[in-house]
Amino acid sequence: MSIPSAVSSSSQLQSSQRAADQAAQTARSLRSQAREARAEADRADNEARSLESKATQAQATATQASLSVQTTTSFNTVQNAEANVYTVLPKLVSLNNQTTGQAAGSVLHTTA
Repeated sequence: MSIPSAVSSSSQLQSSQRAADQAAQTARSLRSQAREARAEADRADNEARSLESKATQAQATATQASLSVQTTTSFNTVQNAEANVYTVLPKLVSLNNQTTGQAAGSVLHTTA
């Protein structure tokens, strides 16, 4: 009866060895998947940093554009106000002179 028990033990050993081999293969596969996942996470992290940098640059550009528009608007407002001094104000003075008969202001012409 020692032969059947030896065959049985050998069969059990082979089965155990196959299970151990399969477990080792599964562990190697899981390690490989973990490395790939870490590499993908690193790539995603780098991409996120790059996008954050581009967003910061875009925000700076937008701020510069906004300041440029505000400056241009202010400049145009000042130019229009200055133009009014030379066009609207003389008309008002002229109208006042016509209605009151008095000069509200005079222009001195001095040449040397």
